[in-house]
Amino acid sequence: MEYWALVMEDHPYPETFEEWRQFPEPYLTAIGRVVVNWCNLESVVDKAIGKLAGFNLDDPTGVIVTAHMTWPQKMDTLQALVGILNAQYPHLTPKFNIANPLVKQAQKGRNRIVHGLWGIEDGVVCKLNASARGTLKFRVEPISVEEIAEISLNIGNAALAVLKMVLNK
Repeated sequence: MEYWALVMEDHPYPETFEEWRQFPEPYLTAIGRVVVNWCNLESVVDKAIGKLAGFNLDDPTGVIVTAHMTWPQKMDTLQALVGILNAQYPHLTPKFNIANPLVKQAQKGRNRIVHGLWGIEDGVVCKLNASARGTLKFRVEPISVEEIAEISLNIGNAALAVLKMVLNK
């Protein structure tokens, strides 16, 4: 699948959206699980920030603080809160050190799913990813339902690790 062929050549286009790029149902379900688990992870991180910042979890103030933060800002804030509270709650740092690599792995997996162009090449579902860090590069890689399911599971495990970090603080 040549990227420029997708955007530059004269290809017939469908009359309705439903006709465009039909993907096998197991893929759509697996991708949906990634999205739902990522939303859960974000919610857990938001609640963790609120709790560590001293907000009552029923108080919407914590939501005001995190609602428009980017993901890196949330993770920096969470790490800073863990650091500042370490003297009072020494279990937070080791638990953060367990959760943080899981969250990074989850983010990498999530990005693999939600960024790039999905396609079917010779009957195989593939992802086209572009990178422009220093030089323009394209990469087409097949992706299986099992790989997507593993990414979803990794995201869920990251959420659980963050939750375990702040429970009973």
